[in-house]
Amino acid sequence: MQARPVRGLTEMSKRHNDRVRVSLSRGDVLLPWASRQELLNQLRRVTWARPISEAFEAVGVSPTVSLSREQKGLLLAAIELWGAQAPGGLKALPDGIFKLRNRLHDDLN
Repeated sequence: MQARPVRGLTEMSKRHNDRVRVSLSRGDVLLPWASRQELLNQLRRVTWARPISEAFEAVGVSPTVSLSREQKGLLLAAIELWGAQAPGGLKALPDGIFKLRNRLHDDLN
């Protein structure tokens, strides 16, 4: 007897991977999966961001990215560095990244 794929689980997995939830004290931020990928590419370029990139890579295991206060500060610094180097600045970063930057700033202040 051959096992049949469970339709609901496949669809749930696809929806789960469409967005990443970043947990912050003033509310969660949802990032599109493509933005998560771009953020990971940026984080992998700086050695001090390794714990943050590992948290974003673990999204398949945990549905929410939870960061320490120190990691939030480092992520904010990484996003601001990325924005400073990007043509068009922070607002030109992938969907949701500018909002994440603003929420991180609010969360830390």
